[in-house]
Amino acid sequence: MKKIASLLVLVLIVSAAPMLSGCASDQEHSKTVEQTTTNSTGNPNDQTTTTTTTTTDKSSTQKPDSVLGATAHAIGTVILFPFRLIGDAVELIV
Repeated sequence: MKKIASLLVLVLIVSAAPMLSGCASDQEHSKTVEQTTTNSTGNPNDQTTTTTTTTTDKSSTQKPDSVLGATAHAIGTVILFPFRLIGDAVELIV
């Protein structure tokens, strides 16, 4: 019995990594640019201006789900269905 339990835990650990990495399809990239400008007029009170610009780009892939991902989505949909029904009923009452 211990052997079967150990084997089951090992299979769950090995199969969890591809399943979790398959769900990470969104990527976010940030780029920060800093620019310093100095007015050099020969005046001792010259002003230095620093401008910082941050650009964020979020992209997601439009690839279809793998078989494992589609199965996980289907199971999640079935499990969440009763909770959505109860939530919709409460929303109608309130």
